[in-house]
Amino acid sequence: MLSEKKPLLTIAIPTYNRAQYLDRCLSLIVKQTAAYGDLVELVVSDNCSTDTTEEIVNRFIADGQAIRYIKNDCNVGPDKNFRQCFESANGTYFLLFSDDDLFLDGSLNKIMTLIENGEYGIIYLRSYFFVSDYLRERPNRKTTGPVIVDDLKQFIYMVDVWFTFISGNVVNKSLVNLNLNLEDFEQTNLLQLSWTFSSLFNSPRNVYYDDYLVAGQGDNSGGYKFCEVFGSKMYAVFQIFVEKFGIEREYFDIITRKSLKKHLSKFILTSRKGFGSHCEEDYLSILHPVYNRYLSYWIFVYPAITWPLPLAKLWCKIFRFFAKLFRKL
Repeated sequence: MLSEKKPLLTIAIPTYNRAQYLDRCLSLIVKQTAAYGDLVELVVSDNCSTDTTEEIVNRFIADGQAIRYIKNDCNVGPDKNFRQCFESANGTYFLLFSDDDLFLDGSLNKIMTLIENGEYGIIYLRSYFFVSDYLRERPNRKTTGPVIVDDLKQFIYMVDVWFTFISGNVVNKSLVNLNLNLEDFEQTNLLQLSWTFSSLFNSPRNVYYDDYLVAGQGDNSGGYKFCEVFGSKMYAVFQIFVEKFGIEREYFDIITRKSLKKHLSKFILTSRKGFGSHCEEDYLSILHPVYNRYLSYWIFVYPAITWPLPLAKLWCKIFRFFAKLFRKL
């Protein structure tokens, strides 16, 4: 009987040459999908891996797991692979999930309970990051479960830059604009924002799930320019929605101010000690032309780039404390 139903949720995993991580990821997901039969669709989109990815997936399939496996003839790049996941998904709701992240026990049941009993645009899944042991490193904090939010500005403020986290946002695919051109978002490294924001701005209600549902593998996705992606390219994505879809800029300004205050400035301060897994960048030339009209840029990012490191760290720490009192800072 379930086989005649359209899937309610598609979980799609784009992957490339990370068989060990994929094995771990799938092991936790398939433990939860069996109870839902065809109501949950599981897709693996392999970007022409040369390791044992195909054998790993086929082993799960041979064990009776319902996985739809797509293997590209060549590596089409991450954006096109993400797009393939979205376009091939049959579910009403869609979750793009990273191959190195973990779907915690009980997470699927919590998501399905929501979408079987209501309609939402975005269900944001709270996550934490771990280095080696996701169970031992889980933060000990009080959680409140699902928070249904009908105030769009409040929801954007709650999620802020984590709309970009691919494993953290369940999207109502039926609310995505039919005239959304995904090619406009390719080469941004943020293709997922296209369908995420499209669904968000077409929905009167969204959910912030204040339980840990996802564990993210920390510091495992470098090799790109952080400030370029989460600075100038993210701003370019915002521009598309403002200019082509008439979305008010004030919504994106909420994300921008929080990103400047927290994510970009903290990354710059940390990376000035050593670039780690990210590529070296000229922060000033990338960020100044785009963000110089924001007060948060001058208070947090400009000092983080140009001041002596100890002074910049102290300054930003003090002003982040005061900024908690003033959302528009």
